[in-house]
Amino acid sequence: MNDLEKLVVLADPLESNAPPPSGTGVYNLKDSPYYADNTWMSDVTEIIQQAIDDASAAGGGVVYVPAGVYKVKDILFMKSNVTLYLQGGAVIKSNPDRSLYKYTTSREGKIFIDPMIRIDHAPNAKILGRGVLDASGIAIMDKNSASPTYLGYRRNVIVGNFSNHVTIEGIIIKDSTTWTINGIQGGEGFTVRYVKIINHKNPYQYKIMNDGIDLCGTRNALAENNFVMTVDDALCAKSTKNHFPMYNVRFRNNIVFSSCAGLKAGLQSLSPMYDVWFEDNDVIQARRGIVVEATSGNQQMHDIHFVNTRVESFVFTSMGRSIPVEIEARTAPVSDVYIDGVLFERSAYNPIHIYGSSNTNAVKNVTFTGLNMCGEVLADTAEAWIIEGNYTAGVCVTSRSDKGL
Repeated sequence: MNDLEKLVVLADPLESNAPPPSGTGVYNLKDSPYYADNTWMSDVTEIIQQAIDDASAAGGGVVYVPAGVYKVKDILFMKSNVTLYLQGGAVIKSNPDRSLYKYTTSREGKIFIDPMIRIDHAPNAKILGRGVLDASGIAIMDKNSASPTYLGYRRNVIVGNFSNHVTIEGIIIKDSTTWTINGIQGGEGFTVRYVKIINHKNPYQYKIMNDGIDLCGTRNALAENNFVMTVDDALCAKSTKNHFPMYNVRFRNNIVFSSCAGLKAGLQSLSPMYDVWFEDNDVIQARRGIVVEATSGNQQMHDIHFVNTRVESFVFTSMGRSIPVEIEARTAPVSDVYIDGVLFERSAYNPIHIYGSSNTNAVKNVTFTGLNMCGEVLADTAEAWIIEGNYTAGVCVTSRSDKGL
């Protein structure tokens, strides 16, 4: 309204399983021997890590973070069977002083600093509660357009590898400047539930790759009942790990606000990816509503489902004009994509785009069922305003589902 800042109201039910602040197996940061400062006056990274290590040494436990603001800089390493619990009112916040951080440069020339939290080889690790993880990402990022590190010093919040049955639930995550949740590569049973992500969202100011929830190189994974507000892609399934087929991945009952893709499978396809479901998701804003793209890696993507999706509005950015659905097979084949019961409340600038790049890397068997464009349910491809590029086959539009979905 009137170009004012958007108001986001987030409400959770009362916690029913919050751990006690003290007792056997509880490591309270305000108790002996930790006495962590919760006024953000001094760095407590080592203290929090010590509590995690102590819980791990005992075979597992709860690191209890009471209300207050805790200053951190270096990575916190989660351990097996340890729960990091953030009480409501607790904030773990990165020090915004860029000069304190060392950076690494990716092959693409992008400049990153270490994530806030790593979950590596840590099965059954959990991050729970009603508190906040704040990356201070925009404050840390180099915003001087004349600087050689412009838009550098970007920070993830949570990155994980080779850890099974990891859970992130209930917390608020703020101000990530690259993929916010990235994991769990090489792991199974990853769950992200009731998480609220609020990142920088203005693509005209800083177009940064601050994806919301990226289920990367994982399987038997679930992201449900989350809220994501960010510039870059909101919810993604990415096959980012070689020799690790990715399957049984579900995104359901999420609400997202993005200036890139709302719901996306790809762009990485380093291993086969299939049995991926986006169900009952609400896209408030996106440049591209639904995306399936294989543009990095040569392994097949297939059996991808989008069920009961609402896309409310579109946005134009420096990345291009709006597209309701885009399916691209540039480096790997894409097949058996089912888009059932999608409602686009407003028109996009461009039509639906579907295209391959070769006989090998083609798009095959895409079915739209109940495709609702601005209140009109479309019955065939002639009505649906679809551009089929080269190397596509089996694109079908029907007004009803024969699958009972």
